Amino acid sequence: MAARLVARLWLALLVGAVFVAANTEKAIFVAGDGQSRRPGGGDADRIALSGIASSLPRLTPDRNAWRTSLPAAFPWADNFPTNGTTWLLLDELTGGQRYELRVCWAASQPTDFSVDVFDLATVAATPALSASLASFVERGPGTTATPSTPSTTMTTATASLLRIVAAADFVAADRAAMHPDRVPPVLTDIILDPYLFNAVPHSLLPVVAAIVVVAGASAWLARRVILPQLRAVADGGVGAAGVRPTKGRKAQKAQNKDR
Repeated sequence: MAARLVARLWLALLVGAVFVAANTEKAIFVAGDGQSRRPGGGDADRIALSGIASSLPRLTPDRNAWRTSLPAAFPWADNFPTNGTTWLLLDELTGGQRYELRVCWAASQPTDFSVDVFDLATVAATPALSASLASFVERGPGTTATPSTPSTTMTTATASLLRIVAAADFVAADRAAMHPDRVPPVLTDIILDPYLFNAVPHSLLPVVAAIVVVAGASAWLARRVILPQLRAVADGGVGAAGVRPTKGRKAQKAQNKDR
């Protein structure tokens, strides 16, 4: 009975892990220290970019989750990827700290997400990235709400920029539903998850704790319940079902002859 309970706990953990991984796109990155320089991007460009980035929706380690509807576009449309691109500011990061950025969405909205994280110097030195960011700011965020009020006191030394490109991945018989201008926004959860000791995401600590508890319970049951029963069977004692082992066939035949 106890062994079955432990088996069910392990099965529940495995099934839960599968569901967590479903419909999730993520990027793992290490926050910079603000000292990196890229050829082609001067200090003036970085300062101007900092001003633009400060108006973006912002995620921080303290306010690290945001549920919103992101704009999407068909990958074959003329307005792709412009109309399917969203930029966010990842602020108040710790230099050298590893982070995981996850984008989660429902299976009822088939979408192919591309998630990338850049430091300010890289965006300032790359014309295509700078143009994409400027275009997003000009047309205004197509999102329902901002996770944090834009701040002019951005921590530029460790801040990073998040780019999310959402490509609609469905086909409909209705031509109206396939119109490039009628792609519905995708409800998503955007989560900034710091790593603990740069080894394990902070959100996985409850799962790790549950695995440790189940593993400890399994070891205790094996040592206190299962092993003694196996030893009793091996020594010819009472078995697991409380029945003594029967005699061999030869011994039974010899006993019958004596009778």
